[in-house]
Amino acid sequence: MPDPKEERSVWLAASRLAAIVDSCDDAIIGMALDGTITSWNRAAEKIFGYTTEEAVGQNVSLLIPSVRKNEEVGIIERVATGERVQHYESIRQRKDGALVEVSLTVSPIRDPQGRVVGVSKISRDITAQKHAEEIIRTSNEWYRVTLSSIGDAVIAADPRGNVTFMNPVAEHLTGWTQSEALSKPLPEVFDIINELTHNKVENPVEKVLQHGQVVGLANHTILRARGGKEYAIDDSAAPIRDASQRLIGVVLVFHDVTEARHAAIAQRRLAAIIETSDDAIISKSLDGVITSWNKSAERIFGYTAKEAVGKHITLIIPPDRQNEEPAIITRLRRGERVDHFETVRVAKDGRLVNISLTISPIFDDEGNIVGASKIARDITAEKAAERAIEQAQAQLQAYTVSLEQRVADRTSRLEELNKSLEGLSYSIAHDLRAPLRSIQGMTEILLEDHESKFDESGRRIAQDIVRSVRQMDALINDLMSYGRLAHDELPLAPVQSDEVIKQVVRNLGPEIEATRATVEIAPGLPAIIGHRTTFEQVLTNLIGNAVKFVDPARPPKVKIYAGAASTAGFARIVVEDNGIGIQSQFQDRIYRIFERLHSGNRYPGTGIGLAIVQKGVQRMGGQTGVESEPDKGSKFWVELPKA
Repeated sequence: MPDPKEERSVWLAASRLAAIVDSCDDAIIGMALDGTITSWNRAAEKIFGYTTEEAVGQNVSLLIPSVRKNEEVGIIERVATGERVQHYESIRQRKDGALVEVSLTVSPIRDPQGRVVGVSKISRDITAQKHAEEIIRTSNEWYRVTLSSIGDAVIAADPRGNVTFMNPVAEHLTGWTQSEALSKPLPEVFDIINELTHNKVENPVEKVLQHGQVVGLANHTILRARGGKEYAIDDSAAPIRDASQRLIGVVLVFHDVTEARHAAIAQRRLAAIIETSDDAIISKSLDGVITSWNKSAERIFGYTAKEAVGKHITLIIPPDRQNEEPAIITRLRRGERVDHFETVRVAKDGRLVNISLTISPIFDDEGNIVGASKIARDITAEKAAERAIEQAQAQLQAYTVSLEQRVADRTSRLEELNKSLEGLSYSIAHDLRAPLRSIQGMTEILLEDHESKFDESGRRIAQDIVRSVRQMDALINDLMSYGRLAHDELPLAPVQSDEVIKQVVRNLGPEIEATRATVEIAPGLPAIIGHRTTFEQVLTNLIGNAVKFVDPARPPKVKIYAGAASTAGFARIVVEDNGIGIQSQFQDRIYRIFERLHSGNRYPGTGIGLAIVQKGVQRMGGQTGVESEPDKGSKFWVELPKA
C-alpha cells in the first residue's frame, strides 16, 4: 500500500507548486504537443482576458495574431525535441483583440520515462517595459538629433573618460568619426595644445571627473585635428548625472573660434595702426559729432581725445570753410568716398594746418551708413616745399629762356664762323692746286728734257718731288671734296646702288688688277634715296680701302651685299674685306679727319677718306659704321633711306 506520509508529502508539494503557479504575475500555460491548452493560471486570465474554462481545451492559436500563426508551430517543434526556448519576445492577442507584447520562456514537459509529452509556457507581459523602452529610445533619439543639429561640437564620455558620443560638428573638427572614436580615451580624440607655446593643455574632462564641476578651457587653446589642421576653440565641460546625482559621464561642448580669434587680432592690429599712424584718424557721426580721436590727431590739432570726443567737427574747421562739412556729409550719405581732398583746418592754438583728407562712410551690420571715418594728413611741409619748387621752377624757366637765347646767339655765330672757315679752306685748297701743278709740270719736264744732266741722286730727288706733289694734290683734292660735302646742296633722288657699285669697281680696275683682288657683288642690292655723285664717292673710298688695307702676302677679297638695317625704312649695304682689321678702341677714331692708324709708307693715303664717307652719308640722311677684329677683316656698312 502507498505510504500515507509520502502521499501527503507529494500532495503538499503539488499544492505548494499550484499555489505558486496560481499567484505568479506571469501567465503560466500548459499545452499538449498539438497545441491544446491543458492548464491556465490567474495571471493568464488577467493578461489575455480568457477564464480558465474558456481557455482550457482550446488550441493555443487562440492567442496568436494572424500575422504570427506559423510562429507557434516552430516553437513547439523545437520544444518537442527537448530544446528550451528562453526570453523569446513576441506579440499575442487578448480576448478583446488588443495586442500584448510578451517575453516567452517555453520548456518541454516529460513523463517519468523522460519522454516529451507536453509544453510549459511562461508568458511575461512586457508591454509597459516596451513602452518605457520606446520612450527612452525616442528621448535618446531626440537628444541625439538635437545634439547632431546644433552648431557647436559635442562629445560625451563615460566616467572613465572614454568617448561615448560625437555629433557631426565634433567629427568635422576633430577629424574622427563617431564609429572610430567610440571607447577611445578622450585625449586621443580631443587633442588640445596652447596656441602660443604649442604645449599640451590639460583636458577639461579630467577636471570634471575629478571635481564634478563645470570647467572651461583656458585662453589661446588650439584643437589639433587628426589630419594636422588646427582650430582655435572655446569650450566647457560639464558633468552628466543620473536621477540620484551620481556622476555617470561628462559632456564636452566646444566651437571653432578661429575666425573670431583672427577678427580680434585684426581689430587689435587695426587699433594699434590707428594709434601709431602719423595721420590724424578721426571718426564722427553723421551729424558731425566726433566719436574717436587718435594720438596723431592730438599732435596735429592740439586737442586731447578727452577735449575732442563729443564735440562737433567744426571745432577744427576755420570760419571761412564751414560750408565744406555739409557738402561732405551729403556725399557720405550717398555712400561716396572722398579721396585726397586738400583743405585747411585750424589747430587749438589758432595755427592753420594744410591737410589732405580721405573720408569714408562707416556702415553698421545692416549696411546702413551711421558715420564717417576721416584720415587727415598734415601737408603743411609739402605745401611749403611745393611753393619753393614753384619759385625755383620759375627762376629756372627764366634762366632757361636766357640760356637758350645765349646758346642760339652763339650757335649762329659759330655757324657763320664755320661757313667762313669752310669757305676759306675750300679757297686755300683750290688756290694751292695751281702752283702745285706748276711744280709737278716743271719737274716732269726737267726729268724728260734734261735727264742726262742729272746724276742718280738728282734724278731720285726730282722723282721724290713729283711723288710729293701728287700726294699733296690728292690731299688737296680730298680736302676740296670734304669741303664741298660740308657746304654744297645735295639734291636727293632714287639711286640704283648696284649700278653705282659696278661703276666704282670699273673705275678702280687698275688698283684691283695691281693687287690681284677679287670683288664679289651680290645680286638684288636695294635702291636707295641719295645723291649719286656723293654715293659713288662714299663707295669708292670704302672699296678702295678694302683693296688697299690687306696683308701683302694674300690677295684682297671684297664682298658687297645687302645687310639687315637697324632702322625701319632704311637699306644697309655692306663692304666686307679680308684685310688687317681694326682694334675696337680705334674704331671711333678712324672717321676723324687726318686720322691714320698706319704709316704712309706701308699704306699710303691722305687720312680723309673715311671722314668723307661719314660726312657724305650723314648729308644724305643716313649713318655708317664698322664691325672689325684685328687680322679677321672688316665689315664697313652704310644705311640710307630705302627707295
